[in-house]
Amino acid sequence: MLNDPAAMRGILLTYTEKVLALESKVEEMVPDVKALHRIAKSDGGMCITNAAKELQVRPKDLFAFLRERGWIYRRVGAKNWMAYQSKIQSGYLEHKISIIPGNDGTDKIREQVIVTPKGLAKLSQTFCLEPA
Repeated sequence: MLNDPAAMRGILLTYTEKVLALESKVEEMVPDVKALHRIAKSDGGMCITNAAKELQVRPKDLFAFLRERGWIYRRVGAKNWMAYQSKIQSGYLEHKISIIPGNDGTDKIREQVIVTPKGLAKLSQTFCLEPA
């Protein structure tokens, strides 16, 4: 086959067409990639419920997704979610601590998991890869 010029020409044409098709797909994806990079590099963060709204999924589904994939957990007897340290170190999640005045005059500490822009970008990629 390598000695047959017609066969070689056919093989080269086939691969050239594939390369051109892939280059076209890359060009189509450039705006989405730029948007994803802008999200990942921005400042701030949001609670899991708001992240679910941004990802256009139900908050219940996002909480389940994060729990099942080792992003968040609850300590025994606690009602607040906690982020796994590996996700904090990766820059995907943070913890926010708020002091809320109680009705009896005492202050209560409330912990909340915050999804960072980098975490939102990672989740966005993950949800795009998951079958619907």
